[in-house]
Amino acid sequence: MISMNLYKKTLVLFVVVFTTLIFSSCSKDSDFPNIEEYIQEKGLNTQTTSSGLQYIIEAQGTAPNPTLSSSITINYNGYLLNGESFDSGSNVTFALLTLIQGWQEGLQLIGSGGKIKLLIPSNLAYGSRGSGSIPPNTDLGFDIDLISVQ
Repeated sequence: MISMNLYKKTLVLFVVVFTTLIFSSCSKDSDFPNIEEYIQEKGLNTQTTSSGLQYIIEAQGTAPNPTLSSSITINYNGYLLNGESFDSGSNVTFALLTLIQGWQEGLQLIGSGGKIKLLIPSNLAYGSRGSGSIPPNTDLGFDIDLISVQ
């Protein structure tokens, strides 16, 4: 009877600790502002898609706009919303379908020669898995110049 009681207490403790770890890993790191805080702090006037992607079209560009089957050549800077840059590229080509959902959605809004600022919620970026230096559940910012669409 004593060992069964100890087993139950141990099991309950395990469940409580495990649940706490799971829920705490899903929360955002307090060092990183969310998109709404970032927009307010920077005084930005963004537009929002139905998925929650926030964007500012700085230059519309010319037709054609990319589709998911397009390859795109871009210049870009990716940053955490605390201002820390985590990636950039110049004159790089990607298949749009291979990129994160926020890019797939946002880059279809502009044409060749266009410029866009994307503020991407974590669920449209790397979500709970994170990627490299990007912590899990982190909203991201990207400044993108769309050079060409193929």
